[in-house]
Amino acid sequence: MMSRRVLSILLLAFLLTFLSACATKKYVQQQVGTTRTELSTKIDEEAARRAELGNQLQELSALNKRNTARIEEVNTNLGSAVKSLDPKVEEARRTGSEARETANTALNASKENATAFSNRNNLQPVETRDVLFKFNSTRLDDEAKQALDQIGKSVLADRNHVVELQGFTDSVGDAEYNIQISNKRVDAVVRYLVGTAKVELHRIHALGLGEDNPVEDNKTRDGRAKNRRVTVSVLGVK
Repeated sequence: MMSRRVLSILLLAFLLTFLSACATKKYVQQQVGTTRTELSTKIDEEAARRAELGNQLQELSALNKRNTARIEEVNTNLGSAVKSLDPKVEEARRTGSEARETANTALNASKENATAFSNRNNLQPVETRDVLFKFNSTRLDDEAKQALDQIGKSVLADRNHVVELQGFTDSVGDAEYNIQISNKRVDAVVRYLVGTAKVELHRIHALGLGEDNPVEDNKTRDGRAKNRRVTVSVLGVK
């Protein structure tokens, strides 16, 4: 038979085990309860977060719809504005094109003037004709007018051309008188070129030289007839 001491020990061990098991079960129950509470709290928090996200999405959707409507309104207004501006834009383009053409024309004219100015001392005869006069006369006959018409066309064909006129006489008469009549013959040619042939006056340079520089012998009738002349020279840059 077991002694009381052994029985007491066994009983104490049993009690200790039983109490330990109860304590462990209670602890586990406490831990499980805590975990359930925390999990429930997290679930509630997640549900609240999702609800908040849902509200934000709804707000964003509404904002997107408003922005889309605004964009469509702006596009409509812009289209109307573009249509109303089309004539003005076309007019502006046309004005710009005309301005460019004017600027180019002015630039080309400036270049031509610069070239003409740089070559002003390099003018050479392009065409030369003699306009003849009868004795003691300053009147232009039909043949002289036809020659001056051709001269006028040649000068007007090139804006850089100029005309040089030199008036002459035969040796008959006083030298001073011959200077005067040579100037009158030059004046008759100038008036015809400006008034009829439409050559600008500033493009004509004229001088009466009297009986100087005869082209033929003044001792003959035919020679004197050829000396009564205005030599017309068209000068240009070659």
